[in-house]
Amino acid sequence: MTDRLRLFVACAPGLEDLLAQELDELGVEECAVTQGGVSCFGDRDAIYRINLGSALGLRVLVRMADFLVRDFAKLERVTKALEWERWLIRGPSGQLSVRVRAHAKRSRLYHTKAIVERIERSIARRLKGEVRVRADVGKGPGGGELGDEGVEPTLVQVRIMRDRCTISVDTTGRLLHKRGWRQQTAKAPLREDIAQALLRVTGWQPGMALFDPVAGAGTTIIEAATIAAGLPPGASRAFSCMRQPRFDAARFNAIRDELSRGAQPVASLLGCDRDAGAVEAAQANAARSGAGSLAQFIQRSVGDKQLPELVGDGVALVANPPWGLRTGDPSRLRNLYASLGKLALQLPRPTRVGLVTSEAALAGATKLGLERQLTTEQGGVKIGIWTGVIE
Repeated sequence: MTDRLRLFVACAPGLEDLLAQELDELGVEECAVTQGGVSCFGDRDAIYRINLGSALGLRVLVRMADFLVRDFAKLERVTKALEWERWLIRGPSGQLSVRVRAHAKRSRLYHTKAIVERIERSIARRLKGEVRVRADVGKGPGGGELGDEGVEPTLVQVRIMRDRCTISVDTTGRLLHKRGWRQQTAKAPLREDIAQALLRVTGWQPGMALFDPVAGAGTTIIEAATIAAGLPPGASRAFSCMRQPRFDAARFNAIRDELSRGAQPVASLLGCDRDAGAVEAAQANAARSGAGSLAQFIQRSVGDKQLPELVGDGVALVANPPWGLRTGDPSRLRNLYASLGKLALQLPRPTRVGLVTSEAALAGATKLGLERQLTTEQGGVKIGIWTGVIE
């Protein structure tokens, strides 16, 4: 019998509606937008499909329990009854390991450390002590990229809001935006999931020329190149679900092949940067992505008079220029944004424009009449995606 699982796909704030559209395109059932992500239903195939195919999500969680709780005795009793043996990962030595992350608000059970301790104890009792509990720390064993023996402990998330407790287990491991190819970075790079959001709201499609005049490490151009190459976002990386019990390698590989659609129409995907080191980093990242042949990076300043040749059915200019908070003084960046606006006006019409910035005044400095489409966060900074069309 096929399991019907309740799932939650987490994403960056502000990207929930875009993520719901993407999950619908992936054939995921009963998607409902909620704060911080999208809830949905599916079987293990859906877990594989979302991990492999979602470019906007961050983590795929299985909802194991959802119940009302006002005392620790019930919390332990319900937790102990859950089938942890179905989800926890074993390392090469056979040792199970888990890390628990808790959040509580407006509830009788509010002390997160005590909640974590009760959950850990209940899991250990269920598995008769055959589990190693790791601290949920930011880096290193138990909470970072890897745990003991190169295997990251299974993450269990506990959320108690107004006395309603939700317990979830992670199937992703490293966050989904970490595709594996960006090993070299430039100054303040755009995260991969936000680059995908930029492409979507700008209206870029395969076959359309894409131009990033301040490409940095090349994130947006490379994300577009993988789309044009027909490569799923998670095609080159591993996930926690691949080490969990009942993992079906044949189904996983079949879904990965199904999501690999083949190359799309050829068009220019050009990234430029005035810094030679950034161009080299972008080229190296593109080569690791598997779509390096479709992405081009050259050294060029925004103000250079000679325009690059762009081939495609329409043109989109996308940019993640310095915001001012981390990479410069906003008052000194207006000239750069004004130059980006002048550059966009010189491109073939119609030109779609997409811009990421934290300052409305900087978006306005382009004088392109850009409108904010959404607000999200990166590195604790609220940023907007601004778009427009030059007819």
